[in-house]
Amino acid sequence: MKITLEQQQIIDLLRCERLSDDENNLRIVDDFCNRKNDSIAQSIRNEAFEEDINGITAYYAIKDPKGNILFFFSLKCGMLYDRFIDDRSIVSLKKLVEYLEGLSKQEDLTAERRDIVMQVKEKLRSHKSLTKKDIDALPKKGCSLSKDLDKELNDNITHVGVTYSGVELVHFCANDHNDARAIWKEFALRKKLGYVVFWQFVVPKVLECRKIVGCQYLFLFAADLSEDEDLINYYHELHFKDSDERATVKPLYDLTCKFMYQETCNLSKFKDDFFENFNLDEDAV
Repeated sequence: MKITLEQQQIIDLLRCERLSDDENNLRIVDDFCNRKNDSIAQSIRNEAFEEDINGITAYYAIKDPKGNILFFFSLKCGMLYDRFIDDRSIVSLKKLVEYLEGLSKQEDLTAERRDIVMQVKEKLRSHKSLTKKDIDALPKKGCSLSKDLDKELNDNITHVGVTYSGVELVHFCANDHNDARAIWKEFALRKKLGYVVFWQFVVPKVLECRKIVGCQYLFLFAADLSEDEDLINYYHELHFKDSDERATVKPLYDLTCKFMYQETCNLSKFKDDFFENFNLDEDAV
């Protein structure tokens, strides 16, 4: 059953605000936390405001009428491709991932060095460029990184087949600090907060992008550590697929991350379907 006028009015009370549009957000993000992935929380607390100002990644905060930040998402331009040759760099990158995991488990690692490790892990996860400087800043205790790693990370050209324009959904997470889920539950809309944020706020941003530049795909990297792939299934319900038909030019920070994507030409229809079937049709039960 279609979304009711009252339900739409409740959703319309939420504001989607570009993070750097309000200087007060620089203070507010200090309280952001995410129980499932602290690396994401650290990125938003430490880098988001500056990256948003400089146009590196566009961060958006979803706020309730009282100004509580319930949700964050961020977008950046990206590219997909069809494989042409095997990507041999995955061997070196796998060694880097294993090395970072080993470092993060060392009990005698200082807080400062642990922050460095977490920053490198987040750069890999959010597909930001790694440089020799980043690698050199890592603690060298028990280092067994490949000698070819620098070359792999600083290679200027990767030969692929066909390329496809896209937008990456880099961050997509609730703020656990002010118990966003409890606030959302009070709205009594029976839909998950993330679902509403995606169709009400994320998708219109992507559709607006399509009016300006070529944008064939919306894609993301899901770091799902659960045995039953809860997060993967969550994104499946948002019409993302994890087919290997397409590839991406950036590595993953963890072997459990899964590359997922969908064609942007279908987003408008899927969005309409979501709101047309917002409520359970009791007559059909």
